[in-house]
Amino acid sequence: MVELNEIEIDALKRNIPIMQKEGITFMIDKLNEIKATSCLEIGSAIGYSAMMMCLNVDQLKVDTIEIDHDKYNEAINNIHQYQLDQRIHIYLDDALTFDTNQLLYQPYDCLFIDAAKAQYQKFFEKYIEFVKEDGIVIVDNLDFHGMIYDIDHIKNRNTKQLVKKIKRFRDWIFNHEDYDIVYYPIGDGIGIITRKEQHETIHITQ
Repeated sequence: MVELNEIEIDALKRNIPIMQKEGITFMIDKLNEIKATSCLEIGSAIGYSAMMMCLNVDQLKVDTIEIDHDKYNEAINNIHQYQLDQRIHIYLDDALTFDTNQLLYQPYDCLFIDAAKAQYQKFFEKYIEFVKEDGIVIVDNLDFHGMIYDIDHIKNRNTKQLVKKIKRFRDWIFNHEDYDIVYYPIGDGIGIITRKEQHETIHITQ
């Protein structure tokens, strides 16, 4: 696997949230398994995950949206340094209000959600229509450092509210009548969401 060790180490030193190594490895394996050629990422940060995907999945192209101006600029530089400008298109915008007419590579084999955790459901509902019928949605941070299982003991009020919102999304998607989710205890908790099979109703005429 092609790695970006310098970018990874630098991000960890500066406390920039990037996907854990075992998580990104798992996601790359899944993208290769489904032979993905297009991905929409919500939350670019400094471009690490989008670059890792493109460097390790042949033919993959990525649209990615980042709200933070400084991280966006850093991602642009990183993407250019690795000559991935033709495969990764990054947008500086709020994904919740982003004009989806700008998206280049839709429909997508994969939607990857790794942005503001309190907004996971809104991101999912806005962008699921751009995922192919047999495509997948990958959601990271479903455990939130294990706090999801011990909410009552979280002392920080803001953290507790955030974890409650993650749990609310988990409960919502696990019980959704239109989607299946498989949970993997990898990294900080990864979910892979697919559409439930649409069974055709057979009408028998007398």
